[in-house]
Amino acid sequence: MSKKKKKSRAGKIFRTIVYLLLAIIVFVNLFILFTGRTYLYKGLKETYLRGKSGPGIYDSLVFPVRRAESQGNSESWPKAKELIALTEEEEKSLLDLKTTSFMVVRDSTIVHEKYWGKHTESTKSNSFSAAKSFIGLLCGIALDKGYIKSFEDPITDYLDFLEPKDSIVKIRHLLAMSSGLKWNESGSDPLSDNAEAYYGSDLRSIMKKVSFAGPPGKEFDYASGNSQLLGLILTSATKMELTDFLEKYLWRKINPQHDLLWSLDHENGMEKSFCCIYATSEDYARVGQLILNKGKWNGEQIISDSSLTLLMQPSGAESPYYGLHFWRYEHPEHPAIYARGILGQYIIVIPTLNSVIVRTGHERLDKFTQEDLKLQDQTFKLHHPKDLFVFYDIALRIINKVE
Repeated sequence: MSKKKKKSRAGKIFRTIVYLLLAIIVFVNLFILFTGRTYLYKGLKETYLRGKSGPGIYDSLVFPVRRAESQGNSESWPKAKELIALTEEEEKSLLDLKTTSFMVVRDSTIVHEKYWGKHTESTKSNSFSAAKSFIGLLCGIALDKGYIKSFEDPITDYLDFLEPKDSIVKIRHLLAMSSGLKWNESGSDPLSDNAEAYYGSDLRSIMKKVSFAGPPGKEFDYASGNSQLLGLILTSATKMELTDFLEKYLWRKINPQHDLLWSLDHENGMEKSFCCIYATSEDYARVGQLILNKGKWNGEQIISDSSLTLLMQPSGAESPYYGLHFWRYEHPEHPAIYARGILGQYIIVIPTLNSVIVRTGHERLDKFTQEDLKLQDQTFKLHHPKDLFVFYDIALRIINKVE
């Protein structure tokens, strides 16, 4: 084949590829416009066009936020004179999961603390769904303060956009993830309800379209929309923005070192109450310590022991491994209550050891299945991500070395 013919053929192939790409772009745009999924533009801009495949732990830089200020009430935590170091194997395990920070607190003292890469003790990291446990605490505080009369209140008492038939759904059902809410829960599907809530700009409109399959209280079905509805309930009940309520009744009370940020759907808009709190590792640990302290900080009862106990107990037969917006790990010797996010964000509270573990990072492992554990007497590990046990084992070794 002559050079001229080869050049002509190459030109045709190039034009075909260009036309194909243009056709794909036109099709995608038509799909977005006709389906009303304009949030996909934001998602594409903040992920693939930035070389990412999904949401990241530093997304406070790309979304509007509201700030809960520490207001100079910061109080440094005591650290052990000699922090317990990781073994080479432990550090490799953490780095394999792209860990950015790992902290262990024993008896109110930091006994291990390590950061990797550009992440430092003052870096604020995305909580992702660990924020759901903050919502649980805020609901408990709202109950204590009388803003919410009871967790048995119908959600229609607080949300006037719902239909009368939705009155069978109680606040407790939202907290227990057993409301029967129709919600497509996915961290990877760009067409999911989660993606629209994360990248969209009008959470109130999104939540006004939800419906319930029911009946409530029968089946555990983890759905972030439950947490977003609780955010709307708290806003309605307290007449305060979520971040302002958190700042007044929780954040300032635990003497944080830094301000907290909470992602909004748009400038001066609503908090993404299903996720997206940004705080430092040490300040996350303070929330765990508050739970260890049975709701007290420096002698002040921030959340009542009764409300805290209610949040931590199993939500019912439908989910013994979940409380009211808190996960429960029934370790045979050292059971834990914990908050977790999709990329392996953890605040783990171990009451029997008077300890708190905080981990932040970029990756999480899948959950154990019955098949994984069928030959072992370890069914207590079901429903929990495998990386939880990596962090747990490392922390237990560190805790056991504390004199």
